[in-house]
Amino acid sequence: MPPVPKQRPRHKTFLREWREFRELSQEKAASRLEIDRSTLSKIERGLVPYNQALLEAAADAYRCEPADLIMRDPNNQMWSIFDTLRALSEPQQEHIKAII
Repeated sequence: MPPVPKQRPRHKTFLREWREFRELSQEKAASRLEIDRSTLSKIERGLVPYNQALLEAAADAYRCEPADLIMRDPNNQMWSIFDTLRALSEPQQEHIKAII
């Protein structure tokens, strides 16, 4: 029988950072996600895999996009500038692009 391959390391997510950014305890966030607090802790630490359903529920709970949870640290100031620009009307965005 061939050896069982080692499990690949999980990539870094920003689930914990988004939860803390929204000032939610693990208990409160787990309740919103309808999972156990200990399961959320393991997911945040990369010990248990997440799935699309969890990402979508967490995005709703943390008021962000699912992709944000795996690629964007909410504490990075660059993103707050991006969010501000994205919220502007298209003519305002075009004006800022022309300035830049």
